[in-house]
Amino acid sequence: MASDPIVYCLTRDRELAAGIDERLSGAIAFFYNDAARLQQAVTLREPNVVLVDTGAVRAEYGDAGLGPVFDFLRHGAPAARLALRPAAGVGHLAAAEAGPGVEVVAADIDGCVSALLEACARLRRFARSSPPMAATACATSRPP
Repeated sequence: MASDPIVYCLTRDRELAAGIDERLSGAIAFFYNDAARLQQAVTLREPNVVLVDTGAVRAEYGDAGLGPVFDFLRHGAPAARLALRPAAGVGHLAAAEAGPGVEVVAADIDGCVSALLEACARLRRFARSSPPMAATACATSRPP
């Protein structure tokens, strides 16, 4: 039996957090309002999904602050699905700064929450279709 996906959200948008909290079931969500707290959490436990809201990156860094955040996430949580919620109208710029392998989700709250729900659903489907880790480890670690 697979455990519930762990979702970390870097956001300062209370409406987004409430929307995720209300609609997300079958996953455990944690919310952080600055990148340092997110990095601490990733260091302690690797999440399955990370959503970064550009509104949570300090205004003085602008979109340029996304590069270091996603670079850390790629190394600190290499198996996690990474998602970016850009400010309206600048998704292409934010995506370029975040780099490859980052899913850009809708800027509006409903679209963003729906994308996050779909990412968690894909994880649960994948977990159900994959063999248990113990069986996989046993099957691949047979002596010669």
